[in-house]
Amino acid sequence: MGTIILNGLFIVYGGWKFLVKPSFYIALILSLVLFFFLLFSTRSANSILNLITKINELGLDLDGGLIGLTLAGLTLIVTFGSDRLMKQLIKGNLLKAIDEEKKPGFSAYQTTVSKFGFAVFVQIITLIFLFVINLFIELNLTIDSESICKFLNCLFLSLEFFLIVYSLFLVVQMTLNIYTISQMNHSVYFSDITLEIMTEMDKKKEKS
Repeated sequence: MGTIILNGLFIVYGGWKFLVKPSFYIALILSLVLFFFLLFSTRSANSILNLITKINELGLDLDGGLIGLTLAGLTLIVTFGSDRLMKQLIKGNLLKAIDEEKKPGFSAYQTTVSKFGFAVFVQIITLIFLFVINLFIELNLTIDSESICKFLNCLFLSLEFFLIVYSLFLVVQMTLNIYTISQMNHSVYFSDITLEIMTEMDKKKEKS
């Protein structure tokens, strides 16, 4: 059941299209720059391990809050969304499919909710990865080869840096989504109130 839900979430979100979105490739580029910079720097494996420890502690403190923040945003969208807005989005999606003589795609509401779900999924993966890294740090494992040790430390540091930065970028994306939905909600209420006012004014004119 869980696999089906995740697969559905992935499809609605756009599949592998997330690979070409700015939030992903910017975080990836920054991580690759960090990886090669540390790999070819004069830093020792132990100094990089100290960086891993510091970033790991920061990530664990930060990521839990990000998950709560994203879930709160998702709750706002699902709980306080306008029924009329949802109907309009579905209607617009169906009319577009009819005009183009195509199978109806996913509505803007479905896409927005999937973005929140994807963000939570990435943040949970980040949290799990940071816990695993923290476990390896506590085990105090050692490798005889300094070069291999440095390579692995650079790799793990870059991975946790990527996941943390990507999670932060997704929060920015979620903030923009909340703003967009709130403006769409406002437009629906604005049109309703405008219609009510116009109706009342017409009735007053008829009475006068």
